Amino acid sequence: NCSYFKHFTPGKTSEIFEVTTQKEYSISAAAIAIFSVGFAIIGTICVLLSFRKKRDYLLKPASMFYTFAG
Repeated sequence: NCSYFKHFTPGKTSEIFEVTTQKEYSISAAAIAIFSVGFAIIGTICVLLSFRKKRDYLLKPASMFYTFAG
């Protein structure tokens, strides 16, 4: 019985699956991407400051910023 799989059976009227994205999802995805890039930049600044001035205590916040960016 292939009546359930209408899009696999040729010759019958098949439904066209339209993929539409909602505007709210696009805006939230863009906001999350911007925050992710910001966290990665802050983590990079922390790493560069810790290597330049020998401040090892900045590596923990840098790792947390990289985790948040992921």
